[in-house]
Amino acid sequence: MDISKLKDKDREVAELIGIENYQKLISRYGGGNIYIPSASLLNREELEAEIRREYNGDNAAKLGKQYGLSARTIVRIVTKKPMH
Repeated sequence: MDISKLKDKDREVAELIGIENYQKLISRYGGGNIYIPSASLLNREELEAEIRREYNGDNAAKLGKQYGLSARTIVRIVTKKPMH
């Protein structure tokens, strides 16, 4: 497999974990979706509170990139009731 022929995110993953591990990853999970948790989720409640403070109704994608989450997850966080 020629790493230079991979698309941006795929190439980034292959460079990060190595081409052999990338091939193992696509062999096992290719065509499907896998969830890779963000390291920033260690303190979930604080993270969710911060996201709620920063959310303006139109910046889910931006916050998702900022926190390593999907825009869908951002919307789910801001629409659920805080844990207290």
